[in-house]
Amino acid sequence: MRSGRHGAARPPLGVLIRRDRIDVLLHSLLIVLSVIILVFAGGLGSVVFWAALLIPVVSATLLVRRMDRLSRDELRGGELL
Repeated sequence: MRSGRHGAARPPLGVLIRRDRIDVLLHSLLIVLSVIILVFAGGLGSVVFWAALLIPVVSATLLVRRMDRLSRDELRGGELL
């Protein structure tokens, strides 16, 4: 009796991550590396600090956009059935 999504707007996050593992891993690696660089950069006066601060923001934005696109593709694929 309880089958299907029952009108859910988006598929679960785990499904999206499994569909595009490499992109998620690369973006996660970029975020971790930039946090490590932030720790060892040497303060607010360093250009490296500000560049490393920009990387996680851009990477997280791209990751959210990619997941949004994957969820739209999955919803569109479900409508075609």
